[in-house]
Amino acid sequence: MPSSITRKIQLTGGSTYIISLPKSWVKQLSLNPGDEIEIFQDNNLRLILSPKAREGENRVTKATISCENATPSFAVREFIAYYMAGYDTVSFICSRLKAEDRTIIKDMIRKRLLGSEVIEEDSNAITVQFLVNEKDLPISKAITRAASIAQNMVKDSIEALKNKDEEIAKEILERDDEVDRFYFYVSRQLTLSVSSFEILEDEGYNITQLVDIHSAIKSIERIADHASRIASLIPEVKETDTSKPVELGEKALELFKDAFESFINERRDIANKIIERDVELSNLHKQISSEILNSDIKHKSALLLVSDSFRRISRYSIDLAETTINIIAKKTTGF
Repeated sequence: MPSSITRKIQLTGGSTYIISLPKSWVKQLSLNPGDEIEIFQDNNLRLILSPKAREGENRVTKATISCENATPSFAVREFIAYYMAGYDTVSFICSRLKAEDRTIIKDMIRKRLLGSEVIEEDSNAITVQFLVNEKDLPISKAITRAASIAQNMVKDSIEALKNKDEEIAKEILERDDEVDRFYFYVSRQLTLSVSSFEILEDEGYNITQLVDIHSAIKSIERIADHASRIASLIPEVKETDTSKPVELGEKALELFKDAFESFINERRDIANKIIERDVELSNLHKQISSEILNSDIKHKSALLLVSDSFRRISRYSIDLAETTINIIAKKTTGF
């Protein structure tokens, strides 16, 4: 069917306006006289038609991945991709799938993908079903949860850096998967919202904000990654003065907290003030990096990496503030 067609509005019975449905569309969906069509109106007054699911009907999208020889990381990456693409069931078939590899794959999938359940398994295949319901976990709640975990990861990385606490550092590394779970989930829901726009509209979003919502959760996910990188470097700097990177970290954490407050409460004023603080953080990072390079302390490279990660956390916080402004601008778009 062509991407755009024209129909004339007709008046019937003196008070009812009707238009005819394209025949090709009706056939593609196997619709019959008497079937029901749901009509949705979006924020731009456009009407979207969708066949109403018949009683007992359960539409399931399935994908099959085939390979000859795969590593666990390859398999998990494929499952993640199809999960984010919105598939309900994914089968991974590989003729050379070792028992220990299957165990690793199943553990990583359960750990990183919300709602994943292994429903079939044999020596050559693993089938996973994703039992996810957006009504139980709205996008906004998933983003809030991810941001809360990421904030605590940054806070704890600063404490671990201050006290050279390797136990806290290990705990931070373990929490990174939790943020990934929410990132993959939000990405999945955004993909599904392209065809089921009510996923966004039920939360007060619209389709024009889709890219910005993904940008927000991606910034949060990257902040968690850098908190993990800082934690991984704690063993290397445990006998080194870390006071300067800690100073940068505390300012970066403050910026992240404010950025998320501006995002969740749609505060343009806070977002703009945050963006103006970028120069201050940039200058402090340059100053600390220069002091580290010119000093005679050990483990300069590790300290520089720590400082770089705190700087990147501040930059992703700036990105989150900019995303907030973009989302507000599209709140009542006229497109």
